[in-house]
Amino acid sequence: MHKMAPRRRTAPPIRSPRPHLSATHVVRGALDADATEIHELVAHHAEAGLVLPRSADEIAAAIDDYVVVTDRNGRVLACAALLEYSPSLAEVSSVVVSPEAQGQGLGSMVVRGVEASARRRDIDELFAVTLADGFFSSLGYERCAIARYPEKLARYEALARRGVQVVPKSCFRKLASWS
Repeated sequence: MHKMAPRRRTAPPIRSPRPHLSATHVVRGALDADATEIHELVAHHAEAGLVLPRSADEIAAAIDDYVVVTDRNGRVLACAALLEYSPSLAEVSSVVVSPEAQGQGLGSMVVRGVEASARRRDIDELFAVTLADGFFSSLGYERCAIARYPEKLARYEALARRGVQVVPKSCFRKLASWS
């Protein structure tokens, strides 16, 4: 993703006073201390072309937009970000799960955490650009044309101009049932 100046907004951060606890995992808003682990997870998946690369500085600047799933020791096992395009539209982005933690439902947990943040911010529509079609379909997202989101296309074009190869992916959207 191209570097953008950190933006300050009045919307509440993802951080929640009460993290969701499962038997072995915690879903919570990311903390400043999580930035390095999030960067490592995203970088690992970006190398494989599964997600767009994000610099450590980009992640740190947008840490309030990330949700993480940690083990009981606080190690980050999964993350996702809520990237706002407008007060009513946001992208579910950088959804990654550590290879050793895959298959445990952590991807669903982290996306549900991002959706909860969207609900608190009164965002009406979410979208995701992904290679994991079945995953997003299972979470109630419907396939749509990426052309619905010219802002995302503009970001892809900017990345391509910088030499970043963007892998073709499917686009999915979900209209908020909480509106």
